[in-house]
Amino acid sequence: MVGGYRLVLPPGWGRIPLREGTEDAIRGIVTSAFDGSRGDAVAQVRVRLEGRLRELAVRARRDGAGLDLYLPVRPRGGAAPVPASFVVSELAVGGRKERREYVVGEARRVDYVLPVPDVPGRCLAAAFSTPTAVAEPRLADLMVELFDAVMGTFRWSEASDAPRTR
Repeated sequence: MVGGYRLVLPPGWGRIPLREGTEDAIRGIVTSAFDGSRGDAVAQVRVRLEGRLRELAVRARRDGAGLDLYLPVRPRGGAAPVPASFVVSELAVGGRKERREYVVGEARRVDYVLPVPDVPGRCLAAAFSTPTAVAEPRLADLMVELFDAVMGTFRWSEASDAPRTR
């Protein structure tokens, strides 16, 4: 019986569980992002980042179906993290594996719907979003390719402590 899922995340990405452990995950991300940094300015940025991550988590679990929020949490190569994220949620629908890509306003979205094996009518959805109005228009294309690569690592897990990410 499927107990969860596994994903391989890109370097610098993190997971915020939306049902249990949300606050611990947010504190861990913020602590890691500012490891060894001190001062009043850093403290203010930490507080703002913690608040922003809480807002994102609340929005991601708003309908009660959200399981996990994934987003870039550490700068890579000296650059700020790209604004992008995806949420894995439970769905009570039937069907087959699907992938949809579309633009809503100034955001590029990609949704995957994955039927849970041996559980008719249950699916997981992974909904990705990144802005299209970034300084480099090709960046949205690259972020979609990155998300597709992450979803290419998606595997069902029999472990009851899943989801797991590497």
